[in-house]
Amino acid sequence: MPLPHPARVRRHHRPADPTGHLRSVRVQLLAPILVATVGLVVLGAAQTGAALDASADADRARVLAGTATATVRLVHELERELGETAALRQRGGAAGRPLVDAQRRRVDAAVTRYRSASADARHAAPDLTPVLNDADGRLGQLAPTRDLALGGDRADPAYATLVESLLAVADALPAQLRDAELANEAREVAAVAAQEHLSALERDLLRGVFVRGALVRGELAGLGRLRGAREQRQAEFLRIAAGPANSAWYRLVGGADVETARRMRDGVLDSDGGPESLKTDGDAWYVAQSGTIRRYNLLGRELSDGLDRDAAALARTARQRALLTAGATSTVALGSLLTAVLLAVRTSRRLRRLRVAALTMANRELPDRITAIAAGEGAPGAGTATRLTDGIRRGRDEVAQVAEAFDTVNKAALRLAGEQAELRLDVTRMAEALARRIRTLITRQLRLLDEFEREETDPDALARLFALDHLAARLRRNGENLLVLAGGEPGRGHEGALLLDDVIRASASEIEDYPRVEIDVPTAAVHGAAAGNLVHLLAELLENATVYSPPDARVLVDGRRTVDGLTLRVHDQGIGISETRLATINERLAAPATLSSAAAGSMGLHVVAHLAARHGIRVQLHRTASGTVAQVDVPESVLTRVESVTRRPAAERGQPAGRPAPWFRPRVTGPALSRPATGARDLVTTTPTPAALGIQPPPGTPADDHPPAVAGPVAGGPPLPAGAIRGVAAVRPPGAALLAPSAARIRPASNPGPAGTTGAGLPRR
Repeated sequence: MPLPHPARVRRHHRPADPTGHLRSVRVQLLAPILVATVGLVVLGAAQTGAALDASADADRARVLAGTATATVRLVHELERELGETAALRQRGGAAGRPLVDAQRRRVDAAVTRYRSASADARHAAPDLTPVLNDADGRLGQLAPTRDLALGGDRADPAYATLVESLLAVADALPAQLRDAELANEAREVAAVAAQEHLSALERDLLRGVFVRGALVRGELAGLGRLRGAREQRQAEFLRIAAGPANSAWYRLVGGADVETARRMRDGVLDSDGGPESLKTDGDAWYVAQSGTIRRYNLLGRELSDGLDRDAAALARTARQRALLTAGATSTVALGSLLTAVLLAVRTSRRLRRLRVAALTMANRELPDRITAIAAGEGAPGAGTATRLTDGIRRGRDEVAQVAEAFDTVNKAALRLAGEQAELRLDVTRMAEALARRIRTLITRQLRLLDEFEREETDPDALARLFALDHLAARLRRNGENLLVLAGGEPGRGHEGALLLDDVIRASASEIEDYPRVEIDVPTAAVHGAAAGNLVHLLAELLENATVYSPPDARVLVDGRRTVDGLTLRVHDQGIGISETRLATINERLAAPATLSSAAAGSMGLHVVAHLAARHGIRVQLHRTASGTVAQVDVPESVLTRVESVTRRPAAERGQPAGRPAPWFRPRVTGPALSRPATGARDLVTTTPTPAALGIQPPPGTPADDHPPAVAGPVAGGPPLPAGAIRGVAAVRPPGAALLAPSAARIRPASNPGPAGTTGAGLPRR
């Protein structure tokens, strides 16, 4: 069967509605695209207009920049003319007249350039008309001023007034520039020109003073005003000067002549015009100050040239941007419209083919198939409609496959993400359970060590036991670190407040090099709920400080009260940390990370971040000349009144009312403790007996349960006196340790230990 032409089918099945063309798919596809294209054209036209306005502003800025350059150069030439005229008057005769005439010709050329630039500036910036008119009026009096200048100094004020009117033009130009960088450059040029003018006035004033050898009434005050005004414009320049201008200042405005002129001028001002300061040679001053003025001129020329270049570059860039914007807008608009038309026509044709196929199937092929089956001819093969929709089905199938593939990928991604999250949660739970088990085992080990210490009488053996005891306590803290990173609670609790001194001593007792720690903190008290975590936090910082500093260097912990809490600082004397590394560490301290393999290399920092976040504590590291300082800002919510601790009886300060916290024991205090000359707080300098320290034996312990003193040498030393403490505290020489080894040891509240002291008289953990 021959394939019917689509136009033939379309002609026989055209809709009867005359508005059907407006409802066609082609129109519906083209309508939003046409609206978007029109919007794009409007937006492009607006952008092109803005670019053209920017180009006009850039041209205006170029004109104003040229006016600024012409103005400051005219100021310089006028200053030179005034200087040459004054020199001719002072020398007398006509030998210097050619120099004056030559300089006047240069001034006339500069006036011509200025008037041309100012005429353009009047059109570009009408707001400049008042100052330009004033300057033009002053320039009109230049010829009679010159006639008076050679006969005396009566014309000098007229020169000064003319220069000041030109400087007013230079100062008014930056406000007319819309570009911030160009405006700053114009201000720099104006500031340098003003300094040049003020320096010229200083030169002329002091030259007459030095020639006369005396000051006339009002000259000293005038000199002071000139210096003040010049220094003010210098400060203004340095405040607004960008990098290149600042570099040019220090490169050009300096040298022997500048320093000589400054010394001569300041000598007169500092001595209030003393006779010795006025014995300076006038010509020497003139030469030195002229060199300074020349340097100002070189700087002004360099800055004004840069201003002209930047203004020209801005104008050129603005024009290019306007052309590029217009071209890009036109290209995009035409391209979008053409693409939309092509896509709409293609889609419309595909839909028409589908309509032709549907009508062909309904009106011809389906009746023909029914007729063929009824006639017993069998079902016909693929008909015209199937051939018409082959391409459409392929397209539809591809889209369906893409959607199905995306859905499959999405489901797989969701499944894998869920599995990964569950796996991570299982690992965290396993780490927390393992950490709790490790802590329980180490706590049992510490109890056994306590029993061994109570029964041991040999000082050397007791020292070894205590070293093992201390190592076990550090292992327990490492286990608690893992527990903290896993999101669990370390279990350090206390029912009452603790002194800050006790908290820091407890922290130091958990590190290996506790004898190197010096404490100098104010009197304060910490809530029991936060004391355990604060001890853990400080222990990590102290351990880092001792590990990363020389073995014989002290680690100082000091502090001070602040308005909103307390600031503690841990000072070490290590090699320090680089700025990049320091910034990375402070970021970790400010944002606690989750448990991961990255936390293994710096577990202490991650633990500190987690513990600090629980109580609103802020921890930051800072570099110092001698090492690193860890600053801990403790908020007021963590602190409490000192009276809540100090008003309790001495025997109860380590234990609050009610059930005692088993992990904390008070620091060793008593009359035998003293402070050494180093200024460290509460250093152990003697070996007092438990009775002298106010330590009570455990309940049920007989009064004479303490073993007698060893009658013989201990660790190579002399015999111990009766009543001395045995063990590590007995063999340590006076002043060798900064902290009592077992003072304020921390233990988890979930694993209470025996109360009281060990058999050797040492405080329990």
